[in-house]
Amino acid sequence: MPVGEHLSGSPAARAIGSLALSVVRNDNPMLALRAAQWRTALDRVALEVPFWAVHDLGMLMVVDPTSIPVGPRPFLAQLGLSGPAGEALQLYTETLQEIADSEVLEKARQWRLGDDLISVVLLKVLGPMFERYRGQAGAAGSPAVLPLDPEVYRDLEPQLPALFKSVDRTDDLGFLQHLTRERLRLITTVEQIDLDTLKLLGMFGAEASAAGALEMLDLLNVFESPEANDVVNFSLDLLPSVLETKRASGQQSFAVDGYSGVERRGTIDSLVLSELAFDPELFDRRYAENEVFYYAREKQHEEDRRLHYLLVDASASMRGQRSTFARGLALTLIKKLMLQGEDVYLRFFDSRLYEVQHARPGRSDTGGISVPYVLCFKGERGRNYAKVFGMLVSELQRLQRRERRTPIVYVLTHAQCHVPLDTVERLRSVARLYGVFMLPSTGELDLEYLHRLHTVQVVDNKALGHKDHRAARALEIVEDAAKEEKKARPAEPDEDEGERRSLPPREFL
Repeated sequence: MPVGEHLSGSPAARAIGSLALSVVRNDNPMLALRAAQWRTALDRVALEVPFWAVHDLGMLMVVDPTSIPVGPRPFLAQLGLSGPAGEALQLYTETLQEIADSEVLEKARQWRLGDDLISVVLLKVLGPMFERYRGQAGAAGSPAVLPLDPEVYRDLEPQLPALFKSVDRTDDLGFLQHLTRERLRLITTVEQIDLDTLKLLGMFGAEASAAGALEMLDLLNVFESPEANDVVNFSLDLLPSVLETKRASGQQSFAVDGYSGVERRGTIDSLVLSELAFDPELFDRRYAENEVFYYAREKQHEEDRRLHYLLVDASASMRGQRSTFARGLALTLIKKLMLQGEDVYLRFFDSRLYEVQHARPGRSDTGGISVPYVLCFKGERGRNYAKVFGMLVSELQRLQRRERRTPIVYVLTHAQCHVPLDTVERLRSVARLYGVFMLPSTGELDLEYLHRLHTVQVVDNKALGHKDHRAARALEIVEDAAKEEKKARPAEPDEDEGERRSLPPREFL
């Protein structure tokens, strides 16, 4: 479908025609469609960067530049761009070639980043450049809503000269010359992108997505926040140890998935054919005595999926090393549990409970746990633990009635998290309680409700302050919390006070 017939004279045709200035060329309409999606994402935050600039820099994060032609298009000389504009294009090409060889873009291509993450990188790199240019050039024109139809971008190359000449290109050429004047700033901005942050966000995939303007700004904030960077570095010390987690498989006799082995029970259609080689009388006797073999099939244990409820303290007492440990541990535990096929809920709290985020394997309608949200969340409401945990009891009671499951509640907090004992008793009646307490530099854990928690983990100052000890302690907690045999079930009632079972704090060794 020719662009001229479909979008003649529209802002979209103007934007697509600007691709004549792009120097990273490809004939794949799906790649051009991805570039249109990046440009549409930038529109959500009112950044109207020319389409050709978004296309070129984004393509270098997706396609190996050695596999496609990089350079000005031959027909540009016929369009009167052989003078200063041609020189600017040549310098722009050299700049992109230098950027393409940077470690950031090489890693981006290896990690196969999602479109949302690429859009945020483009926002970080091109946003300041375009705003600086717009401040010099004046107000922008009409925004272009690009079509997201691959047929529009098919056989686009022959149409570019006519589309390019159809409107005034002063603004596009002005931004091109601005990029060449600011080439060192552009190169530096790319090289300053934190690779660890990029790697972590790439690991989480859809959980690090930016579907809307607010999510994009949250994701951008991750790249610019020193506190978030500390959590990123700590998380990367932990995540490689859990990424190979696999769900346990079982066996079943009905025809779903592939064969996993043989067993003594099954249906006739899964009978091992060699059994038919026996004499009829012998076969009948073996069949009656359940001695024949059937193929067994793989299955997933949906009925065993548990509910894990993570509560992360965001009060002022959790800033610094304690906040880094708690959030890095939460992200790692979330990833571990999700890989095991578990349901995960996450909430921050200080003097109140903040909104819940939840993720369920295989369910796209429930959203997911946003990694940027975990990295950059700030609570500024003091602390009121009696109120918070009282509200939590009510919500867990409703959740238990709705889900018909007993959740495992993980509380990541500090040594001064004082909760009334009766509130803890009510919590214990609807959930298994797993406490992770971070100690101050000089202090002990002395809370009256510790003996009512099912599991207590203590993270002392030595573990918080030393990198190797911190990672080892966090992984120990993750492995303990994610054990397969730990089931979400109601606490057993105590016969009397003397029969209460409590788990002693597991001190870091």
